[in-house]
Amino acid sequence: MNYRYIVVEGAIGSGKSELSRRLAAHFDALHLTENTEQNPFLMQFYSNASNHGLAAELYFLMRRAESVDVINAEEEKGGMIVADFLLEKDQIFVPVVLNDKEQALFWALKRRTLPQYPVPDLVIYLQTAADTDRKRLQKRGDSAVNLFPAGYLNRIHVEYSRFFHLYQNAPLLIVNADELDVNGNEEHFELLLRAVSDLQGSRNYLNLSEK
Repeated sequence: MNYRYIVVEGAIGSGKSELSRRLAAHFDALHLTENTEQNPFLMQFYSNASNHGLAAELYFLMRRAESVDVINAEEEKGGMIVADFLLEKDQIFVPVVLNDKEQALFWALKRRTLPQYPVPDLVIYLQTAADTDRKRLQKRGDSAVNLFPAGYLNRIHVEYSRFFHLYQNAPLLIVNADELDVNGNEEHFELLLRAVSDLQGSRNYLNLSEK
């Protein structure tokens, strides 16, 4: 295993941020987080999606552009990065959040802002059911779950499934996070580490029944 840039992805509530922190600590790597709560337009989007979606997505675009500089600098000095977001994740959210005209503007700005970006050595996708994530959000007391626009979580799940069904840009490990508690169960976390170490090919799956 010679990973320098690992991404952990998953729908809202899947546990990607917690797992990325744990992996960064395990590998003594730089932890790069999206810090979604710092987006000043996000709460406005939740309350009025049609009027604030573009501002919210453009804010994320600018922060991801800044992240490219961080990733490149860390790789140049031989360091390792574990991130809790994929730089291409706007392909998941933009079709849900923006209308056709707003999407055209967003993609035009992205082509100028991020004409190139680093590709991960490994992407870990925490695959979950929408009900699982909603229950986890409620369990940890995340009040934002009550503010999401109607049907938002379900639509995001559909887009995550579509995106990773087609994803081919980097080696991909799809983890059944409904079965595996990689954050709360030490045995499951060790199982994940072994899967990462033994990865072969461009697409792999990790299920509890296969351990």
